[in-house]
Amino acid sequence: MKITPNRTFGWGKAVRLRKHAQYCRVQSKGRRVGGKFLLFIFTPSSLVNARFGLTVSKRVGNAVTRNKVKRRLREILRHHKNILSGLDVVVIAKNNAASASFVSLKQDVTELLERVLRSCSCPH
Repeated sequence: MKITPNRTFGWGKAVRLRKHAQYCRVQSKGRRVGGKFLLFIFTPSSLVNARFGLTVSKRVGNAVTRNKVKRRLREILRHHKNILSGLDVVVIAKNNAASASFVSLKQDVTELLERVLRSCSCPH
């Protein structure tokens, strides 16, 4: 018997920015909100769902460290993907994100999401 994974909490194609042009559009036209470990760049989208893109550069650390930061961010954002409906968001990890704990990253994301919701004219 083959067991299929539960995809209800997944990070599917509908919630990701997948093309270089999408990242460029958000970064050139979007508004910026910075925190201790992360930078959020966001712009309105014509889609109903929020779409996220993660950027973790080599300045953050080696491949293992960068992937760890991305896994943590995906898990944190997975619970908040319905809050920012109608927005495209690029999340850029700062250099000190590698040394941050999961709880610290989660707190930073929560604070940034609140600032994004306050600064945009979204009816949330």
